[in-house]
Amino acid sequence: FSLLLAASAVLRCWRCSTDVSNGEFCNDPFQPDTISEQQRYWSYVNCTYSVGAKSMNTRPVCKKLVQEVYGKRVIARSCFYEDMDDPADKCAMDTTSSYTKTVYCRTCTTDGCNSSGGLTAMLGLLVLPLLAALRQLLCK
Repeated sequence: FSLLLAASAVLRCWRCSTDVSNGEFCNDPFQPDTISEQQRYWSYVNCTYSVGAKSMNTRPVCKKLVQEVYGKRVIARSCFYEDMDDPADKCAMDTTSSYTKTVYCRTCTTDGCNSSGGLTAMLGLLVLPLLAALRQLLCK
C-alpha cells in the first residue's frame, strides 16, 4: 500500500531554460508536443520530494521563472522546494542581483503545470499593482 501511495505522490515538472544552447523550446509559448523524445526525457523530470532533504513543512513544486538578465529575457522552468505556507508568487519577491530583474515567477503543484504560457499571469502582473494602489487609496 505505501508503495502505491508513494507512486501517486510523484510530481513531474518541466526543467529547461532559454539561455542554454538547446533550450529554445523552453520559450513562450511552450509547446511540449513539438519537442523531441530526447528533449522530453531530459526535460520532463520527477520532482518527488525526498524526506530529510528539507524541513517537514516543505513540498516539491514546479516553478516558472521569467527574468531579464543583462537585458535579455530568460525563461526557466524547474523543480523547486518551497514552504507549504508560501504563496505561489513568493518567488517573484525574492531578491536578485542588480543585473537581473524578475518579470514573473510562479510555482504550482500539478504535473507539468510550469508549461503554462503566462498570458494570464502577465495580465495578473499588470492588475495586481493596480489593486494594491486602489487598496491603499481606499484604506486611507
